[in-house]
Amino acid sequence: MLGSIRDLFKDKNVKIENSSEEYHLACAAILCEAAGMDGTFDDGERQLILALLKKQFSLSDEELGALFEEAKSLSENSSHLYGFTKVIKNSWDINKKVRMLEMMWEVAYADGKLDAAEDMLIRRIAGLIHVEDRDRMKAKQKVLNKH
Repeated sequence: MLGSIRDLFKDKNVKIENSSEEYHLACAAILCEAAGMDGTFDDGERQLILALLKKQFSLSDEELGALFEEAKSLSENSSHLYGFTKVIKNSWDINKKVRMLEMMWEVAYADGKLDAAEDMLIRRIAGLIHVEDRDRMKAKQKVLNKH
């Protein structure tokens, strides 16, 4: 299963099979990508991603650990965001897409400041998953209001 999911993120022509594992992995990989955009990926960001994924997908600790490790590896070894976003763009409704952006903003602000590369990544992801700028900014504001 993980081999076919890895192929999805490498090859633009791989067919999506609507599996929840693919959704989970796409979301987790994008969050890992966001965490590393400022050049550091610390334990606080790791813990935040784990908490966000657990809350979003109701996973067991074992499932969560395996998902995170696979997502981090994919994020580190993939140069294409297209595969990650393809799953989300084609399968998620707007509410889930906006929630994904909210999680990205949470990760981006985990260290208390927004790096320009993190902002650019979120803007790019929003475009790739077809979320309008106003919804992206609402997601950002929602996260900022929590802090």
